[in-house]
Amino acid sequence: QGMGREYALLLAARGARVLVNDLKGAEETVALIRERGGEALENRADVSDAVQTDQMVAQAVDAWGRLDGLISNAAVYGPSLPDAETTARILGVHLVATINGVRSALPVFRRQGYGRILNVGSGSMFGLPGVGIYAAGKGGVFGFTRSLAKDLAAETGVDIKANLILPAAFQPGMINVPDNALQSVIAGAFHPANIAPLAALLVHESCPAHGEAIHVGGGRHARIVLATTEGWQAPDDAPTPEAILDHWDEVMAGLDLREPVGSTSDLLERRGLPTYSIMELIQWTRTGERPAR
Repeated sequence: QGMGREYALLLAARGARVLVNDLKGAEETVALIRERGGEALENRADVSDAVQTDQMVAQAVDAWGRLDGLISNAAVYGPSLPDAETTARILGVHLVATINGVRSALPVFRRQGYGRILNVGSGSMFGLPGVGIYAAGKGGVFGFTRSLAKDLAAETGVDIKANLILPAAFQPGMINVPDNALQSVIAGAFHPANIAPLAALLVHESCPAHGEAIHVGGGRHARIVLATTEGWQAPDDAPTPEAILDHWDEVMAGLDLREPVGSTSDLLERRGLPTYSIMELIQWTRTGERPAR
């Protein structure tokens, strides 16, 4: 449904064979693809269940002999702090399901030496009010995708790429405001179909990115970054609560934005030291061998 249907329709129109997973809308989407001359299969797996994502991947491989791309788009919504059952369901559909899909697909990608992974995040992770658990799940997808990409980049002999999109789109009729100019843009530029071209590119052989997060909506495509700032360095590495408060303007100044691999590497770099990650330091501690650089 929604954006997922648009991905499937565009990919099928471009010649892809598409396995469509959805608990409610898969049958209709498959029918639309077939009506237009495309090839598609229906799948109703609960992607929050790892056994079922294994079966989903197996269905595609059994039918077509390979798997070239995976898009994890499933979503459910809820309030900022719902009951425990709803919390588990929201995190299960967003974060756990994304991990399950990747876990199921990676053995196939590695055997082929090729694969494309596209996870769907959300700008809610920046702190959108009213959707705290949803935002937490999507923030987890962001961190998972970036870490996964680093791990895949270290593998030799394979062309497997993982990226993330943060889409902004509205189903027709979802938003109706009395500002005619704004409503026209919402109904046209922010249609779910306008998200699909980027999704198709990022699961194609010509995918130009790895480990990136791209904000897309209203026709705009822009790289998302998380950055650290210069901040304030405590003299003699001995801060006190009072000293931090005295220098709070420096902490919050937003100067010298950088994109670190991790917080430890950034803090080391700002002291003029090598930018080892926390995992490299732990491994160095365990083995006594300096990380390769």
